[in-house]
Amino acid sequence: MPDVLVDSDVFIDHLRGAHAFRPPRGDVAYSVVTRTELFAGRASQERAVVQLLAPFREVPVDRAVAELAGRLRRERGVRIADALIAATAVTQGLRLMTRNVRDFEGVPRLRLIPPDR
Repeated sequence: MPDVLVDSDVFIDHLRGAHAFRPPRGDVAYSVVTRTELFAGRASQERAVVQLLAPFREVPVDRAVAELAGRLRRERGVRIADALIAATAVTQGLRLMTRNVRDFEGVPRLRLIPPDR
C-alpha cells in the first residue's frame, strides 16, 4: 500500500528540468489524473513520462474519489484536476507530495508534504 501520492506539479518540474524528482521512502503512487496532465504536455516527452511513472502505482478515479472531488469543486472552488488528486489522497489515506500548497488549502483531512522530503 502506498504512503505518498505525488502531485502532477512534482513530475512536471522534473520533466522541465526545474527540480529533480527524488522519490520519498516508502511506496509511492500517482493519480490517473496526473498521467492525463503529463500526456497533455509535449508529445516529444511521452516516452520520458512513461519511464518516469513506471515504477509507481497508478491510482484510478473511483466513485468515492469522484464524489469527494465534486464536493471539493462545489464547496471550496478547487480546480477539477486538483480536486480529483486531493480526493484520491484523502480517500486512500495518502499524504500528497506537492509544491502547489495554495491549490489545496482548506481541503479537509488532506495531509501535504514537500517534495524535498
